[in-house]
Amino acid sequence: MNIDSPLPIPVIFLGSDAVLAGRLADCYAGITWGEEYRMVPRFDCRPAREWRAILPETGPGMVFVEITDAGTEGESRLIREIAEYNSGLQIVLLADDDVDYFQIATDFRIGNVIKKNRFDTAIVHALTIRLLTGNIFGFGPYFPGGFKVGPLYRTFSGHVSIETVIEECFQACKPHVNPDELSSFRIFIHELLVNTFSYAIEGISPEDRDSKLLRPRPEVDIAERRAIKISLVTDHEKVGVSVMDSTGSLSMLRVLQKLRRQSKIGSEKMPPGIWDESGRGMSMVYRYSRFIVNILKGVRTETIFLQYHEKDLNRFESIIITEVNPF
Repeated sequence: MNIDSPLPIPVIFLGSDAVLAGRLADCYAGITWGEEYRMVPRFDCRPAREWRAILPETGPGMVFVEITDAGTEGESRLIREIAEYNSGLQIVLLADDDVDYFQIATDFRIGNVIKKNRFDTAIVHALTIRLLTGNIFGFGPYFPGGFKVGPLYRTFSGHVSIETVIEECFQACKPHVNPDELSSFRIFIHELLVNTFSYAIEGISPEDRDSKLLRPRPEVDIAERRAIKISLVTDHEKVGVSVMDSTGSLSMLRVLQKLRRQSKIGSEKMPPGIWDESGRGMSMVYRYSRFIVNILKGVRTETIFLQYHEKDLNRFESIIITEVNPF
């Protein structure tokens, strides 16, 4: 093969749901892969028992594992065996609402979960780029047709008022948001910025936020090396907001824990953390927009949410979290 040729990479669905497999196949059939990523994903589907016959022993690849309401023991064993077989394989969970997919995600440090009845080509496209190229930061995976930057592209350092920052960001974004979504959009901005100021600037630990309900001071001094960067981008169908800090102090497990506390699974009458103060805002962003968390441990954290103009496209509840160690 010519060294400049795109690399074919296997993408495999392991499960028994033929309709689900067909939907995934349609997603991949509808994606055009540009030269920039130098890869061509090759989609196939197999029953879980045939995984050894289809997955490579070495090299990159991506595996969708169906998680059903029949229980998680078999799926856990399958995931463990795949990880031991080839550590280069990236795993995505396709989950029913009735199974505790958060437990499997936590046990195996899997930050990618999509609901079986709530995904589209855009999610599949973005996940594939993220997992097979390592291109996790920025808006590129979510705007394959390109995007317009601004009018908000700010770096905050020095002496700042948190509420002033929140209001400035909201007003800059307001003209680009569906009017019906403005109230929720402001809440999302508020929650992401308060979280960022708490962890990255004030150094409030997760435990203190939980037990003492600590929040950042109204006004803070941000060292230049700890600057917070906030940006807005747009295309014809959505807006994207990124909040990036310079500490990388958030963790995948923390995010998974908080989302689980605010999620009702199976026969639960209400989420176990219904009365929690911390984590509720993050869960709201996850539930009512497309929410992404990127963590380079000890270096930076980026939280992104995508707000589609068509309301129904926002409520997919996909978990997209990547945590990596610096070289």
